[in-house]
Amino acid sequence: MSAIDCFQWWRQAPFAAALFQTLSAAKCVDQCIAANAVFQIVTGLTEQQLTQSQASQFNLRALYFSVNTGLYYQVHSYAPIPGYQLVTLHQLPDIALPQHSTPASGADKLSSILLTLLQRFISVTPSQQPAILQQTLQELGEAVEADRVYIFDYDFAAQSCTNTYEWCATGIMPEIESLKNVPLAAIPQWVSTHQAGYEMYIPDVPSLPDGDALKLLLQPQGIKSLLALPIRAESKLLGFVGFDSVRQYHYYTEQERLLLSVFARSLANLKH
Repeated sequence: MSAIDCFQWWRQAPFAAALFQTLSAAKCVDQCIAANAVFQIVTGLTEQQLTQSQASQFNLRALYFSVNTGLYYQVHSYAPIPGYQLVTLHQLPDIALPQHSTPASGADKLSSILLTLLQRFISVTPSQQPAILQQTLQELGEAVEADRVYIFDYDFAAQSCTNTYEWCATGIMPEIESLKNVPLAAIPQWVSTHQAGYEMYIPDVPSLPDGDALKLLLQPQGIKSLLALPIRAESKLLGFVGFDSVRQYHYYTEQERLLLSVFARSLANLKH
């Protein structure tokens, strides 16, 4: 198994990970040869800075604090094959930060925004629903700094899905008109993930294998990172709500993904 083979399985992981190659075992010198998008966002390092970094910068301590996210991460390190070291950073949401370190976290702000949005759904009438949903997608998109937010409906009888609502940030091309009656056969792993009740989180779309069905669908839209959460009513899968990042890669913390899943469940209630 090559280093690249070892690299592929975690490139799409929702945690930060970087692969280091040993240059001199005697002198304990290594070099970062690859890192996923989440690792770059969490550490705030550029590609040039990463190539000049060593594994010891991260794995000398059990915890790593990210200035970019304002969160602590548990550090893990192991050797997938001789001569290589994989360093991963796993978010620890339960560790409280000193009050002077950072302002209110993104999850706190998102929680407050979601509370306001969900209150709108309590008394909304069918005629008000389209305008309310459009406004909600915009506010959520701006809150998480997404470039495109949308809702899809699944039609299992027709074995297709259709984009029914979409909000785009300024300068981002809409895709709603080209995403009607998309065959489910074109995205089997996407559908099976949602049927199992899980989110589809792809931190780095361009790094998907060439020829991958999802890459062929997403890359023409310029998508770098994507989060799509299932809309479920009890055991029935109705659709999904998605968040695209086009201008730059985006990292969703575990708290943010959990909060957005609450919004997805509220959409199921709204549909009923």
